[in-house]
Amino acid sequence: MNQQQNSSQTTEVLAIIARLLGMVMLIIGLVIGIKVIFEAWNLYDEPQRIERFAEAIDEGSNLDKLLSSLQKQTASTEPTSNEISATPSRPEQASLRLSYFLAWIIALLLLMVIGGLAASAIRTGGQLALYDLQVKRLANELIKQVQNSSQKPD
Repeated sequence: MNQQQNSSQTTEVLAIIARLLGMVMLIIGLVIGIKVIFEAWNLYDEPQRIERFAEAIDEGSNLDKLLSSLQKQTASTEPTSNEISATPSRPEQASLRLSYFLAWIIALLLLMVIGGLAASAIRTGGQLALYDLQVKRLANELIKQVQNSSQKPD
């Protein structure tokens, strides 16, 4: 009878620990999910915030410099004198900033990955917080089986 009380108490303690851990995971997942939503909304409201990220990508990879040097090489073919007089002088075109587009892609992918992790934490935390009665019964049966196997003489 005493062993049954101990196993029942052990099961109850494990259930409480599992539920508390589930609640912690659920709250952390919700907080992270809300932060991801707010960050996505802030990027929508203020798209210039991605500029720092784009500059960091450009500093690390020099994509924009490479692209502008390729544009200069293709434009460096010298036109003849007739072509110079026929084409009006035009101002310098703004160069395509590949790092800006790459920064948007990376930022959106990071937001999706973090959002997926938050959703997984919410789902797992919810399952642990509910700690089903069937899981409790399974834990009791496992404890009984271990106790029975340890009591049987070899």
